[in-house]
Amino acid sequence: MKNFTETKKNNITMKNVFKVTLVLATMLTFLYSCSDDILDKDPLNELSAEGYYNTQSDAEAAIGGIYGKMTETFTGYYKWTHSVWSDMRADNTHAGFVADFINAQLHISRASSNEPHPYAWNENFKFIGEANSVLDNVPSIQDPDFSEAEKNIILGQAHFIRGFCYFHLARVFGGVPVQLSNNDSDIFKAKSSQSEVYAQVIDDMLMAESLLPEEYSSNFETRARGTKGGAQSILAKVYAEIGDYAKCAEYAGEVINSGVYDLLPVFEHLFDDQHKYNRESIFETVHVANNTNIATYASVQMLPPGDFSQYDDPSKIGSSWTVSYHRFNTCSTDLMAAFDEMGDEVRKYSSTITVSDRSLISEPNYGYGPNESISHIYKMGRSGEIFGGSNVMHLRLADIMLLRAEALNNIGNTTEAVVLLNQVRARVELDPTTAVSQSDVKLAILKERRLELLVENNRYWDLQRYYGDTSAFVAYLNGLTDSSGNSLGYQATPDKIFAPIPQSEIDINPNLEQNAGY
Repeated sequence: MKNFTETKKNNITMKNVFKVTLVLATMLTFLYSCSDDILDKDPLNELSAEGYYNTQSDAEAAIGGIYGKMTETFTGYYKWTHSVWSDMRADNTHAGFVADFINAQLHISRASSNEPHPYAWNENFKFIGEANSVLDNVPSIQDPDFSEAEKNIILGQAHFIRGFCYFHLARVFGGVPVQLSNNDSDIFKAKSSQSEVYAQVIDDMLMAESLLPEEYSSNFETRARGTKGGAQSILAKVYAEIGDYAKCAEYAGEVINSGVYDLLPVFEHLFDDQHKYNRESIFETVHVANNTNIATYASVQMLPPGDFSQYDDPSKIGSSWTVSYHRFNTCSTDLMAAFDEMGDEVRKYSSTITVSDRSLISEPNYGYGPNESISHIYKMGRSGEIFGGSNVMHLRLADIMLLRAEALNNIGNTTEAVVLLNQVRARVELDPTTAVSQSDVKLAILKERRLELLVENNRYWDLQRYYGDTSAFVAYLNGLTDSSGNSLGYQATPDKIFAPIPQSEIDINPNLEQNAGY
């Protein structure tokens, strides 16, 4: 197999062209504004904390500004690059034309790489810093119209955002520095261990759970802001990661039984852009079409170029971008076989789009033989517009139901686990599972999560939990093959389960040690 480690020089040219195109488009369309008043806030980029936090409006603008920054046009992690760590590094999708992404998939990335791990590191710490600013300053606001209850909701959202970001950092990098105040004079902190970071996530989410409402007065805020259910969902996920399945089942059950969330009857409606802020959504980040500040270009990088009517299923709704380059997140042949093995036509239709005529698309750099149909991710937005409006779903009920099923099965309550599993299967017109034994149900849940939660930031860690033993997980990754049985060339080791800390951060912080293996 071709070695892609040093192929970045030629391939990066197209990415630079793409970025320049976005900049030019931004200049041409900057007069567009968001239609939602709640999103129409001045950016906080130019503000300092000193002299700013004086009123309730200041606090609301500060917390709203963090949500806005998580969706900014050139912010990548929560838009799409989280899928690198969850699906590309696992077995669901293949990287695009940039060598750094291919190397990350194959577990041979370097600390000096420009992409994609700096997105995961830099952006999460940026949002953590801004959440810390809220936590540092909002308690001292002396505004007679700013009640303690209203203040607590702002603080609860800051705890939620900080915990949410540390959760992602811990999964991707393992141990990271934990900074809990911008007033801390120790700005060059050493890494805390992964278990210590998870403990901080638990602390933040317990605080958020105690301060946040189950619902806000508007459905938009209930789905697009931190809530009690959002905090409980992350708690369920953290406890699954650390192996406390009793606690995982407990918090997942709180979410399921809250009465705030329901499975959307039609799976397709989750991602068709016509049913945003639906009752299955626990937390989603918001994008607005034609708004150059908080639109998304993610689907441009996923969908094949051209008119969908050219492809294998002309009934697909949406449009693609005409510029031809190698897309990211092409679906692995193993993933497509898994849909077929399950007989899952519903989720296959809603999640992927396939092209058999390869003259219509750019040849993929990786993962496909010369005569195979190529499947692309259709789920992350159906429009190839540069400034698209597809929201990104980060937490939803089906995930939490399957997570509770996993937890219950692990603690011996397999019967109840099967009930939850079958509820998710019924939504996509699948018969009840035939799995009965604890081990068979464990595998059935893993398979269900793969197809239900494709590119929703779960697969890598689902596999880790399933295998339990790191060596077995590494062996699985290194054994991945293409449809002809040829090795995909993964070079995973126990040391390389975590991503490398960006070299630029190591250079700045004398107390920061690089992860093992890099």
